[in-house]
Amino acid sequence: MTEVDEFFRSAHDDLIYELEAHGFAQVDEAAWDGEVVASGNAWRVRIDFGQMYPVRAPKVFLLDEKPLSWHQESDGSLCLYSQSSPGAFPWFAHGALLDKVRGWLENDESGWADEIPDLDLERYWAPNARFSLVIHDELHQGGTNWVRFDRLAPNTLVQSGAAAPPHRRPKSHKHLYGLSVDIGEVKTPPRSWAQLSELIADSDRVEAELRERRADLLLIRYTRGGHSGVLGLVPLPGGASPELQLRSVSCASRSPETRALRAGYQSAELNQKVVTIVGVGAIGSFVADGLRRSGVRALVLVDGDRLRPGNLVRHAARESFVGRPKAEAMAATLGDLAEPLAGGVESLSFAGRLVEASDLVIDATANEVVTQLLTEAGRVAGKPILSVYLANAGRSKVVEILPPASGERLAPQEMAPIAPDGVESGCGDPVSPTPPFAVMEIAGMACRIATALLTDDEANARSEMREP
Repeated sequence: MTEVDEFFRSAHDDLIYELEAHGFAQVDEAAWDGEVVASGNAWRVRIDFGQMYPVRAPKVFLLDEKPLSWHQESDGSLCLYSQSSPGAFPWFAHGALLDKVRGWLENDESGWADEIPDLDLERYWAPNARFSLVIHDELHQGGTNWVRFDRLAPNTLVQSGAAAPPHRRPKSHKHLYGLSVDIGEVKTPPRSWAQLSELIADSDRVEAELRERRADLLLIRYTRGGHSGVLGLVPLPGGASPELQLRSVSCASRSPETRALRAGYQSAELNQKVVTIVGVGAIGSFVADGLRRSGVRALVLVDGDRLRPGNLVRHAARESFVGRPKAEAMAATLGDLAEPLAGGVESLSFAGRLVEASDLVIDATANEVVTQLLTEAGRVAGKPILSVYLANAGRSKVVEILPPASGERLAPQEMAPIAPDGVESGCGDPVSPTPPFAVMEIAGMACRIATALLTDDEANARSEMREP
């Protein structure tokens, strides 16, 4: 323990006292040896209070001979805590560290039958120094396939195709190439080419391509507990060594399935919905962005105004789209299936066509004429309209389902101005001093209520108004 760690001194002393009470003895300045009994077996254990302790857990090693297993770092230390482990410095809790070691041994004895599998084979290999990240599409199941990459950044590769390398690559050739191999379900983590090659059907061919530098990297597709992962490996220069030397690189899929993992539990249902947003200014742009991130793929964006530099402070579009219609700018920002419609809602018939073609229409215009046209179109079609607007320089936030069930509209109170409106040359309207965080807050409210409407979540599909 160094001087800067005096904050932890009492907790550390309690931990040492606990280890001694369980028969552990100090063997050097930073290590203690003892036994942990699990599943009827006594295991000799070393607890190392070395580098990064106490802000990270001490390293725990098994002193008895045992094949390396899951949840074990490349140096053999046991992986006991994850970033999601509850509490601050949980290894200082009474009995917690030895309980974790005992639990690890019991889980290993059972073959990690009840775990949520980590797709982390790269942790069992030393990291390479050539690349930091490989971004790939969904890889083929079965067989061995070529994958082509381009440099996204000096140390980052992104998949750009599925072609094999040319027979001779000139020095000016910009692409790199990898081999994608599917090894199916893995029972134990392979930690060397000798172990890995036993799992690859045409390992001789793969090894030859790597040694001859035709393949710049190897992508291993595998499954654990029904979940698929990818291990990226880079060959070391100097292919004359008896065994092929490989180092790991982090891999990240950009497939829709991977993106959906973070989109929320309703993303699959939202993926089938069509949402039209009328008014793609400040609020509408962030609502569109939030719904796309939540899983809505088909967005229709309606707005005839053009994006100005000043809009960017409260707008989700990128600066490169300044000068283009806001609907077009947001469609280009979102990509995929976002459809821009330049213009506005100026007739009941046009409003009706938007409502009929959509699962939900969101009105973010703050224009009462447009709101009434859409509300009437929704009433005729038997569909709700979601109206979203700010008042009182962002202090009042209204997300309202129209027509209202009670027959009365939400009405924010009138508040004294907190700052004068600004004026932008050529804009034609006063510029409200509404702060960007108010726009993002109401966009979040709108996305939450829109999601409830789209997924028939009646308990949460309710109008909402927030005021100070």
